[in-house]
Amino acid sequence: MVLLVVAIFLSWRPLLAWWADEAGNRALVRGQTTGALSWFAQSLALEPDWRMVHEDRGRALLTLDPQSAVVEFDYAACGAPCDAEAGDALVRLGRPDEAVDRYVRAHAAQRVFAAARDLARAGRYDAALHLVRGLVAQLHDNFIERSDLAASYASLGSLELDASATEPKHATALRSQAIADYATASRLSPFNEGYLLSLASAQMRFGDQRAARKAYEKLLELHPHEPNAEAALHSSLGSSDQSDQQVP
Repeated sequence: MVLLVVAIFLSWRPLLAWWADEAGNRALVRGQTTGALSWFAQSLALEPDWRMVHEDRGRALLTLDPQSAVVEFDYAACGAPCDAEAGDALVRLGRPDEAVDRYVRAHAAQRVFAAARDLARAGRYDAALHLVRGLVAQLHDNFIERSDLAASYASLGSLELDASATEPKHATALRSQAIADYATASRLSPFNEGYLLSLASAQMRFGDQRAARKAYEKLLELHPHEPNAEAALHSSLGSSDQSDQQVP
């Protein structure tokens, strides 16, 4: 009986702290950020050194107060997840180079692409391109990082084509760079059908028709009867005369 009383006496604080943290996470899932922060504060009042609660509080602060979120993620020091989440916060703070450092440390290239898409949707193409180019600058053409490097170039190509539609003065340069970036992505990952299709499509719309034909034909070697490639070859690239033309 005495042991039971002692056990209860020693465990009530961590049990209540755990319960408050769980309640905070449930509130956060429901989009109730203020309520979640209140629960996390109660949990930390009971167990101020619990790193998992600091991480949870950081996620709740990500939109409201990204600077404080970085502090929480750094305190939590939970490895790759905290580095990736700190990267998200640093993007919101307009500190892309620091964000890329965190993303690279976390091996979270996809988080870079997602953050860049969010910036592009807000019309901030320069910031989006700067973010992905920062990732390219830190990756290496080796077995471990080549896939992320290829994906980074493909992401650049997509962003550049989107930007070209909103920046008429720079459209030609952006489209040419997009074609070059898709070509690099395809070279780094030669069996990726998506990169090859993007390259072929960009060449057909904005570049060299002969290069587009070659890209579509290579895609059909990888994926016989790929519908997009077959449709392109049978329509605008159907004749040899057309395939010798270059789009102005």
